[in-house]
Amino acid sequence: MIVNERIQKLVNQYHENKFSHAFLFVTNDLGKTHQDIISLIKEISCPNKYKENCEECNLCYQIDSGVIPNIKEIYPDGQFIKKNQILELKENFKTKPLYIANNIYLINQAERLNAAAANTMLKFLEEPENNIIGFFITNNKETMLDTIKSRCQIIITNYEDENILQKVGIEAEEQDLYQNIAKEYLENNLTKSNDLIYLNKSLILNNFDDRVKITKFFNYLYLVLDKTINNEIMEEFAFLKQIKLTKLLTLQKFIYKNLETIPFNVNIELLLDNFCLEMEEL
Repeated sequence: MIVNERIQKLVNQYHENKFSHAFLFVTNDLGKTHQDIISLIKEISCPNKYKENCEECNLCYQIDSGVIPNIKEIYPDGQFIKKNQILELKENFKTKPLYIANNIYLINQAERLNAAAANTMLKFLEEPENNIIGFFITNNKETMLDTIKSRCQIIITNYEDENILQKVGIEAEEQDLYQNIAKEYLENNLTKSNDLIYLNKSLILNNFDDRVKITKFFNYLYLVLDKTINNEIMEEFAFLKQIKLTKLLTLQKFIYKNLETIPFNVNIELLLDNFCLEMEEL
């Protein structure tokens, strides 16, 4: 579901043939904007009348899984996005789209395009081809080349910034419990090689005895990752700054998918085990 109203309006523009070939999203929340753009891609790519959680095709699942060759995401390689990444993108998009109507690319943390990559990207934007759509995401528009900004439709996507505990509904007396378990769970998931399925029982199921508490826990994990992705340092989770952005965004996507499933899944333990299996693929 698209949260930001400005992104939702783009769906109508697409169906009215008023869609730009490139968008620059300037945001105070990289994670939420990324998720909204993925939802936007699902809606404009749907071969049928789009609706959430439909069973008519598996396109949404394929988009979430990152297996559609028409959709390419680019992240910083180290500190910067490099020229060879843009050249590879251009090479991939020489062929016409097959699986969906458009070739689509997402440039995450677009302000990190180095000079060579930005100039190569500029040539890509100066001569836009039909059936190619680009999305740039940044929380620092001022450091981007003016020539790139001028060739994109700029969309400001700000999200409400509530206290992280208020967002999740965690009471003050519960803060230490959720924080300590979240820290241990993320450390074991991302930096250690412990038995993740065992951790479901020892950390989550032994401390949170119902779906409401488990949902709060995963919402808390999601928002902790969100702050890290947006360069907001949380002292207790400082170790996350050493994890690659691609890994954090993928984990956040897994959490988002599981949050949608928790209310409907009869076997919560099996759901958590499947989540760990997905994590091991990282």
